[in-house]
Amino acid sequence: MSVDIFIFAVLLLVNALMALAMALAARTLGQRRMAHFLAGAFGCNVLMYLGDAAYTLLFTENEWLDLLVSALALIPPILATLAYRLRSGLPLYAKRLFVSQAAAMVVIALFTFALPNRGLAGAVVPLYAAGVLLFGITALWRPGRMLRLGERPIIFTGFAMAAIEIAGGLVLAAMGNGKSEWLDHVYTLIVFLGLPAMTVAGGIFSLYLLAGDLAERLRIAADTDSLTGAPNRRAIEAAGLRMMAEARSGGQPLTIAICDVDHFKHINDEHGHDCGDEVLCRLSALFQERLAASDHFGRFGGEEFVLFFPGQDMDAASLQVEQLRKRIMSMPVGGRADALTASFGIASLTAGDHILADVLKRADRALYASKEAGRNRTTLDPQLEPAV
Repeated sequence: MSVDIFIFAVLLLVNALMALAMALAARTLGQRRMAHFLAGAFGCNVLMYLGDAAYTLLFTENEWLDLLVSALALIPPILATLAYRLRSGLPLYAKRLFVSQAAAMVVIALFTFALPNRGLAGAVVPLYAAGVLLFGITALWRPGRMLRLGERPIIFTGFAMAAIEIAGGLVLAAMGNGKSEWLDHVYTLIVFLGLPAMTVAGGIFSLYLLAGDLAERLRIAADTDSLTGAPNRRAIEAAGLRMMAEARSGGQPLTIAICDVDHFKHINDEHGHDCGDEVLCRLSALFQERLAASDHFGRFGGEEFVLFFPGQDMDAASLQVEQLRKRIMSMPVGGRADALTASFGIASLTAGDHILADVLKRADRALYASKEAGRNRTTLDPQLEPAV
């Protein structure tokens, strides 16, 4: 078996397996559109290598088949770039990319028919692929964008693949219409060592990327209240433990408030559960808007929310809580502007608090005092020991 046939066989098998894996990933891992783009890229590689094998082994003088193979070879980097730009939230520019493919084909046709130069005609494909790949990779790796799980390996693989394509394109351009045994060996070495390895790496890391996205979506779903979109009790407890540790290590205060909607059962009974759900969603949106970070509040259960005020003592936190309470009073329910109120209980982290439940228990007692005193008010926990 010649080296060329072996390389074709390896690349054909690898790309076929990766195309199948991406098609399955689209059905099982989510991100269907991105996975379909990547499956299409590997699938076009399969068609391209089949055509390349037919040209090399059977139709070596058929220039039109060579052009068809070149056209197929230009599509995979475009599809990969569309996947990366889709992931990064940038415009796809699909039409512009396919127009650039047409322009590249014009250049290839020029060096095939008008100004025959096999080396330059062959160099267009890898050099074009490198440029388009870099355009796609830099959509992921750009200033101000935080890299997500699994993106670093994809970026590294993309740059490595672009470097291999550039090296191969430069060797082909240097060969021109002449024959150079040394350059031919260099090109074979680049293709033999580089393309299969980077193709496998690209496929594996793409699957890792999609699996990481699924894991992240499951993690977010596990930490999110399905009705309001706010952090749920599980997320609240994790955030509270983290903030307690940070407060103690930094010697900073931490204040926690519990909010409970007044007469919530009456709202559900009089206006319906849809109205009650809307109230909870509007409260969640208010806390999201007013608090410093998205993990500084959460729905603890029923009509109760927990609010965190890291770095603030009870006096400072109570000012914010009072502003929130007054905003809640302005929210209409069932057409009435004065129908919604909430009660709050506030407690600060003390030296005697070992777990989050210790602080919450005191905040809950303060909340109970607000309810007993007539509702629609804020009560501070009287226990004021040093926090550290």
